Amino acid sequence: MRPYLRFCRVILAILGLSLPSTYAKEYVVGIEDINYYPHYDFTGEQPRGYFFELMQLFSQKSGHQFKFQKLPVKRLYVAAKGEVDLVYPDNPRWQQYLYASYPKTFSEPVIHTLGSTMVRPENRHIPVARVKFLAVIHGFAPSKWLELKKIYSFNIVDVQDVPAALGLVLKKRVDAAVVEYNVAQAYLAAHQKTDELVAGEQLPFTDVPFLLSTVNHPELIAEFNQFLNSEQAAIQALKDKFALVEEKPDFLEISIPIAAP
Repeated sequence: MRPYLRFCRVILAILGLSLPSTYAKEYVVGIEDINYYPHYDFTGEQPRGYFFELMQLFSQKSGHQFKFQKLPVKRLYVAAKGEVDLVYPDNPRWQQYLYASYPKTFSEPVIHTLGSTMVRPENRHIPVARVKFLAVIHGFAPSKWLELKKIYSFNIVDVQDVPAALGLVLKKRVDAAVVEYNVAQAYLAAHQKTDELVAGEQLPFTDVPFLLSTVNHPELIAEFNQFLNSEQAAIQALKDKFALVEEKPDFLEISIPIAAP
């Protein structure tokens, strides 16, 4: 895009306006190649989930077209340099754990996710010190658990996806699994196992905003931010449609000790 057109798009996005449809473009969105429903699932023939429908809504409002390219988690953030135009999900906190990191422009929160630690019901009160094996999805970096690993002795078991992580807990092969709260609840409900796993009440539970990022298109992020602010009612309706919870359940309002007992 020519510099003056990029400048115009940024200014108009700030003012809540947009360029004529003749300037609408097609962008490639890099997305994790895992089933993370209800947030997103691009593993099947038909994409589904909150983020997919959110981008459809943004497309309708902006005139832009979006193609989605699913990539392995670690490769996704390397591809941000030029293989894709946008990356989702992303967060500035994660940059220290990436193999390749570039200067990026991040959007405002697309949604606040809840990083929970799932356990069997009889272990709902298990403390960090008693966790010996923890399942983590390949490519993920649960920052609070990584901090705790400097103090506590537990083994991280690398797994391919959500079913593998939760399955190891169900089979009692690991003590706990780091899986986003909404994702865990959706998976358990779909497999009639709603009561078979719970979030550990004394284990890390974090608020992790999911953001849209770009290396080369800051003007598009400015336009997307304006969309997030102007379409709050429609966006909340999408969150309600997928039963997404963004606030920590009351029973999990427990501080996690950082010092070993």
